[in-house]
Order: sequence, then C-alpha cells, then structure tokens
Amino acid sequence: MPKALLDTNIIIHRESSRVSNYNIGHLYRWLDKLHYTKVIHPYSVKEIEKYNDKRVQENFSVKLEAYERIKVISEPTEDFLKNFKNQDKTTNDNIDNALLFYVYSGKVDILITEDKKLIAKAKELDIEKKVLSINQFIVIMTEENPTLIEYKMLAVKKELFGNINLASSFFDSFKCDYKEFESWFNRKSEEEAYVCKDDKGKILGFLYLKREDTNENYDNISPKFDSKRRLKIGTFKVLSTGFRLGERFIKIIFDNAVQYKVDEIYVTMFENREDLQILSDLLTRWGFIRYGKKTTQNDEETVFVKKLGKYDNALSVKDNFPNILYNKRKFILPIYPKYHTSLLPDSKLNTENEVNFLGKEAHKYALQKVYISRSYERNINKGDIVLFYRIGEENSNKKYSSVITTVCIITDVLFDFKSKEEFLKHCQNRTVFSTEDLNKFAANLRNLAIVKFIYAKNLTKRPTLDFLWKKKILTSPNGPRPFTEITNDQFDSIISESKTDINFIRGL
Repeated sequence: MPKALLDTNIIIHRESSRVSNYNIGHLYRWLDKLHYTKVIHPYSVKEIEKYNDKRVQENFSVKLEAYERIKVISEPTEDFLKNFKNQDKTTNDNIDNALLFYVYSGKVDILITEDKKLIAKAKELDIEKKVLSINQFIVIMTEENPTLIEYKMLAVKKELFGNINLASSFFDSFKCDYKEFESWFNRKSEEEAYVCKDDKGKILGFLYLKREDTNENYDNISPKFDSKRRLKIGTFKVLSTGFRLGERFIKIIFDNAVQYKVDEIYVTMFENREDLQILSDLLTRWGFIRYGKKTTQNDEETVFVKKLGKYDNALSVKDNFPNILYNKRKFILPIYPKYHTSLLPDSKLNTENEVNFLGKEAHKYALQKVYISRSYERNINKGDIVLFYRIGEENSNKKYSSVITTVCIITDVLFDFKSKEEFLKHCQNRTVFSTEDLNKFAANLRNLAIVKFIYAKNLTKRPTLDFLWKKKILTSPNGPRPFTEITNDQFDSIISESKTDINFIRGL
C-alpha cells in the first residue's frame, strides 16, 4: 500500500469542526480511492496538542486514531540540514525539515502540504514530485487515473441567484467570512451568476460579476481608486478538481471585461486560509497585482487589480492577456477535426454533437493550452498570433467544410527537450493527448516542439478554405501547412470576413 504523509495543516483543516478548506474532502476521497495509508508525524501530533481549548484537544485525539502514526522518528542528518542552513530560523522550520526528511529518505511515497516554503525546499532537494499541494496531487491523480474520476461531466452555466441552493456547504466559507452574505445573496435573487456543477448537482465553482461606472464610491479602498469603468469580481470560489476550473472562470472574467470595454478588473478578498491563497495565486498568475486594502465590518481585505486597454512590454504575454499586441507575426495552424473541439471547446461548430462539448478531459477547461508539433518551423515567438484552421471531415467538401475558427496567442515555444520527464511536465492537463500518446511522442524527442498558447476568441463567422483561395491567402487546391505565415493585410481580411470584434493593442 502506498503511504502519504500529511502535513499538520492538512490534518487540522480536515479534522476541525469548522472546515475552512473544502478541497480537503476531495483530497481524502482520492487517497481512499487509491488505497493510500494516511500517515501522521509525531511532531504534527505535538503541534495539535498545543491547542489551548481542551475540547478541541479531546476532539482531535479521537480523530487522530484514524491515521497511522510514525513510531520511530528519523531525525534529519547534518548533510540534509546544510541545504537549508541560511533559511531555517523557527521551531516550525525544524518540524518541516523532519517531515521533509521522512519523504526524502524514502519512508513514505509522498508528502502533502499547503506550506509553500516546504514545497520550495522539496524543489531544492529535487523531490518536488513527492511533495505536493492538495491541488497538485488532485491534478496528477486525475490525469493518471481517468477511470476513477467521479464526474461524468462538468459545465459552467449562468443561473439566477434565486435558483441556486444557498444551503449548500459550498457557501459555508462565505457565511463565515461575511456576516451579511446570506442577506446579500437573497437580495440578488433576480440577478445571474456563473455556476459550475457536477453531474450530481454538487457546486464546484461560483462567480458573480458586477459592472461599475465612473461614479462608483471607493472610499473604503486605500489607495482610493481613480474614476474608471470597472468590472468587479464580486464573489469567486473554485474547488480543486484537477480540471483547471479556475482558468475556465478566469476566461469568463476576461470575456466580460472585454465585452463591456472596462478599464480595470478588480477583486477584494481575504488571504487568511490556504484555499484563498490558492485563489490569489491563480489571479496573480494571470496578471492581477496587489493594489491595496479594503476596510469593511468583516476586517481588512486585499485588493487585486488588472488593467485593460494597455500593453506592458515589461510583462509576459500571459500577464498582459486579454490585452493582445497586434504588431506581431501571424500564422494559420491546421488541426484535425478529432482534436479541434476537444482542444478548443468554445469554438465548437454548429454541426458537431453537443455531447462532445464538455466532459472529463481537463484540457477543455484550461485557458492556456498545449499544441504538440514536429513542424520544422522554429521561427515562432511569444506573443505571435495563431488562427486555428479546422480541417474538414474526411468525406466532406473541404472547400467549404475546412474553416478558420479561433484566435490564439502564443505564450511559449519549447524545443530540445533533454528528457521525457521534461517534455511531459509541460503537457500536464493542457493537451488533447492521453498519457499513453504523450509517452509515444516522448519516445523520440527529435524535432518535437511544444507550443503553449492562450485561447483568445472564437470567430463569429468561420472563413472557409474557399474564401482563403479567393483572397489568395492560400493557393488552390492546397490547405495551410503547420504555421503558415500570413501578412497583416491577409489577417485583417480574415478577421473582417469573420465579423468578429477583437480589441488589439496597436502602435507598439
């Protein structure tokens, strides 16, 4: 039986009478499915015993019987500790080292923790695959064990507040953090929110957005906001599922911001729990910056802001998105029908079966995706614009069935992989290919390339191969080869034909 050592923070959140990290339940279900023995370190027991409340101590003492306790403590060696000589300053550091040494010495298979410092130390020791956060563990297990996934289908849809079950345990954390949450929720009865549910009706994600005009009062935010059009992320929570639902919701946020032509997006949130820190990490990965503080009756919240309508060359393509720089090279990239909708579900053709739209594949929900190529084209750069071209079905008239569907932005192009592991690391949950298929690719790393891109927008009208011939963008009777470069005029002609509004940043 594999063994999983659980950090003190995992145990406390799991066994506390007031659960504050709802991803814990999902973690424990996966541990049980995969028959992991849940192990607890004696130092973790001592930490729990320090609680002042006797009732809490008694409650924990009973629940800890469900874990396998380590009987023989292996103290970290001097050779091990020298790796962190200049970092360790507290008793907690010593405890972390003891847990880390236990997995480092091979006595357990993995260590699960929400401690970022512990995860960073594992990376220094080159054992990062054995020291995982809750979300990392769930993502890996979801990818490696698709038959054990408990969702038949996930979908994000708009629903009226009045039709959403406020009594769901999903909302308990909001009720704890915000005294007025229930009354606020009930007042929104006729308004809409984005909700993700599994096939059994369990809520896994929730997003409420609010547009604010230039007259909004921001007296409780410091530094005070200037007068601008803003999109406020009013309520946002996503459970760890291994399906990158967070990115799916980020895409919805950006789509709304672009549609309503706002100057900024902002959110205010607490950061006093691991699940909230995961959410703040998600936001900062997509270009939100810590701006200031908001003071309310519930305490002080952090304010995160993302600016729109300007492109900052000092930031990455990902940090800038949905701001897209026009003055970049532009390409057409063909993709077979069997991969198209799986990789780009928002660009599903009207002729495709609805059942193929959403399902158990995590890459469908990711905003940043991976395209794998053996093309000899190597002159592709970050920020370049790609038009995905869906090749027509085998028995169709490709002149009309082959169409350009989607605008994407390249964020990274990776070549010359040193190992199979390096290649696989960049593909995780972002490509249409199965683990088996990826292993076949990795068997021959020669000329293998990974193109990471952000799905930007699906085209309203799909320009056909016939249109590309008539405009001399392509030469009849041929379709495009991988990464066929086109001019700005040709690109503009395609976008004009598509009747699609894309707010490019020009002039840089």
